[in-house]
Formats: sequence, structure tokens, C-alpha cells
Amino acid sequence: MGQKVKLHVYDLSRGMAKTFSLPLLGKQIDAIYHTSIVIYGTEWYFGGGILRDIPFQTPHGQPFEILELGETEIPKELFEEFLSGQTDRFRMDKYHLLENNCNHFTNECSNFLLGVGIPSHIVDLPNEVMSTPFGAMLQPMINNFFSQQGWGNAMGPVNQQQQQQQQQQQKQLPNTTTTTTTTTTTTTIIKNNNNKVENHPKSNIKHKHYNISNKLQLILNSKAVLFEKSEVEAVFNKLKEFVNKEFKDKENEQLLFNQYEKESNQLKQIIKSSDVNIPISNETLKYFDGLLLTFSDHHQFPLLEILRMLLLKNQSNQYYTLNQNNQIISNILLKIQSKKLSKPSELLSFRVINNCFFSKSGINYLFNNNNNLNIVIESTIDALHSMDKILKRAVSTLAYNLSIHLSVDNSNHQEQSISLLGAIEHILSESDFLNEDPEISFRLLMALGTLIYCNDDLVEILKTLDFDFNKYLNSKELKISQLIKEIQSLLL
Repeated sequence: MGQKVKLHVYDLSRGMAKTFSLPLLGKQIDAIYHTSIVIYGTEWYFGGGILRDIPFQTPHGQPFEILELGETEIPKELFEEFLSGQTDRFRMDKYHLLENNCNHFTNECSNFLLGVGIPSHIVDLPNEVMSTPFGAMLQPMINNFFSQQGWGNAMGPVNQQQQQQQQQQQKQLPNTTTTTTTTTTTTTIIKNNNNKVENHPKSNIKHKHYNISNKLQLILNSKAVLFEKSEVEAVFNKLKEFVNKEFKDKENEQLLFNQYEKESNQLKQIIKSSDVNIPISNETLKYFDGLLLTFSDHHQFPLLEILRMLLLKNQSNQYYTLNQNNQIISNILLKIQSKKLSKPSELLSFRVINNCFFSKSGINYLFNNNNNLNIVIESTIDALHSMDKILKRAVSTLAYNLSIHLSVDNSNHQEQSISLLGAIEHILSESDFLNEDPEISFRLLMALGTLIYCNDDLVEILKTLDFDFNKYLNSKELKISQLIKEIQSLLL
């Protein structure tokens, strides 16, 4: 069942804009807008960080306008995961009246939940007003409003008298360095099977770096990082909601529902099984393909979650990566490249591509088709610039998984390796390390070290880029400082 998304609109000028805007600006302005997003029985807004409260009980008083933005099928858990990825951008010290304010926050939320932003007249107003004498008069008042005592930078209720009640009703948002129950990431050693990836592909390359391989405990011992966990029941419950909407009023509606019940039960049993060799019929997989190809984009994300888990089973992985006639993965790559996916679908699509690294056939599917590889590389480089930490974690994971296999054969993939190396070095150099998710930094550094291992050209390129190792060498994360030392040893 869809969740209504509402926008609570407040006037920071307390009526001054409506009274004085016409004589001072030469045009009528009804308010200086502050907005919050209301969904799942909670009011979310950007104040001293990302804050939440019971609707109508925030410090802003009563909204002068409530806009119904639409309905979303995004589950609360996925929205909270999205918010945890926004905490670095929406901190109090990064507040900017014109470029990063409360309305930019609600605009991002609306885009994630609905695929459309909040009304443009709200987002665009500050630039219009602040360039006038009236805007200069209001600016101290607005700045003071956002620096009131008690507005910390942690996510949680503002009103202390409501805190106990709020905690009983809702869970606190997770920290950005953890994951929600929706999905968690795990470094996976692929289990024994005929399609397995046994060793690091560069572990036996004859090169001068091989002489110090015993000192490269991190760079050489890690395998592909896969997205393994999922709340299976919750995913299938959400899919059933979407199936009811997609099949409604169709010819043979009851027949379609009966077939769905049969095939979805098969899929659920397969995904819940710990046996990577569990058999699965091609008929069930073809039925699932039909859902992927016909469901609308805003109903895709439970299907992408299921596909992600199917790629962790041998038979279904080979079904999607060995069969040249199956275009499901290629279609996902094209959708990522188009940049037209909803934010949830984009996140889950990148996780799907990561799980192709479960098997040799999945790796070959990406690397033996130059078009597929180019799309993956270009999309990874582009998405590394995202401000969304949850998306960036998935993309940094993909950058690392790519790096393991990219420069094994220098003659075939050197151009892509150079492109990825340059992008990773740029992101690491420009990022605010103290406020970055350390897991993102670690995975990008792992990718950097893995790319240059046994690749003289990439070693020389990294040397010329004059990368600032000291920025990360003194990290409180022991594994990051150790990794920096390993990378430095490769440059000697």
C-alpha cells in the first residue's frame, strides 16, 4: 500500500515577506520558505543536521501550507537508508542559505520518494530574495534561526519532552558507517563450485611486486565484495503489493495471480536456502524475467533485490551471465547509463552488478564484452561523485571489484584501468576524509592499490599525480593506515 508524502511549508519571516516584499522587491512574495517532508508518521527536516519529529510538533510551529506531493511505494527502511547516506551533506556546518538549505533537503527526499522535486518556486526563492536589500535585512534573522541552542548535528527528535514517546514509536536512524536491515554488505569468499573464483587473479603474476607480496596482506588477500543479506519476507511482501497493482483489471487477472503465487513461492525458497547449488527451473527464471521486463520503474526495486540474491546461486547466476540471449543484466547496465532510474532503482542496480562478481561467468559477462565493461566503468566513475553515501558505498565496492580483474591483462584493459585510477585518485584527493564514510575510503584505496599492483604504467601515473598519502596515513582506522603503507611500498 502506498504511503502519502506531504510537504509542510513554514514562513521564516513570520509574515514580514508578505507585508514588505512588494515595496522592497517590487513583487509580492508570500513567505521565506522552510519545508519539511512528512511520511511514515514522521516529519523530517534539515536543521542542525537531519532531524525528525512528530508531525506538527517541531520548533517551527504550525505550517502555513501543507502540500500533498503524491504517494510512494518506497518502504521506510529504504528511505532511512537513503537518509543515512545524506548525513554528510546535510550537516549544520555545511548549511548554506542559497545552495544547501532545508528546501534542498526536502527536494532530495521528494526526488528519492517520488521521482520529482518539490515546487520550484520554493527551491528557487532564496536566490531571488537574497540579492535584494530586503534579503540582506532578513539574512541575520534566518541565520540565527538555524543556530539556536539545542540544534545538534545528530539525527533524532528535537523536542525533549517528546523524546521518550518518539523512541517508542520509531527507531533511530543508523549511523552512516552501518547498514540497515534491508541489506548489508559482506566480504565473501566464494564457496566451492564449478564456477568459482578461487584466488586473487594477480596473486601469481611474475613481477617485481611479487617479491614483496608477503607484505601485501590487505591488497592480495581480499576477494570480491558482494551484497549478500536481505529481508526476504519484507521484499516479497512489497512485491505482492506491486503485483496486485500491475495485474489489476488485466485479462485473466486471477490466472495471473495464481501463477505469481506458485512461482514466487519457488523463488522465496531458493533465496532463503543457504545452498548455492540449489536447483531452479528455467521456467521460474523466465517467469521472473517477465516481471522485470514489464513492471514499471517505481515497482522495480523488490525485483532488483530478488535478482541480486539470485546472482548468489550458481544455477541462476549462470542463467543470467552465460546465456548470451538473456539481456536482463545488459538492460540494467543501459538503464544505469541513461541516468533516468529512480534513486532506489539506481542503488539496487549497482548492487546487482556487484553480485555478478560471484562467479567466473559473471566476471566474464562484464569483461569479455567491451560495451558492457565500458558502461560499467563510465557509470562507476560518474556515480563516485554522488553525495549519497549509501549509493557511493555500492559504487566504491564496484570500483574495487573491477580493479581486481581490470589490469590482469594490460593489453586489453589498460585504457579503462587508467580512467578508473584517475577517477579514484581524484575522489580520494578531493574528499573530506574526516567526514567521509571510512568504508568508502577503504574500498577506494583498496581499488587504487589493486590497480597498480603488477602494473608499471599505473604505478608511474599514480606517482605523477602526487597523491597525498599523509591525508590517510594517520587515519584512526588501522586498516586504512596499513593499506596506505602497502600502496606506498608498491611505488618504491
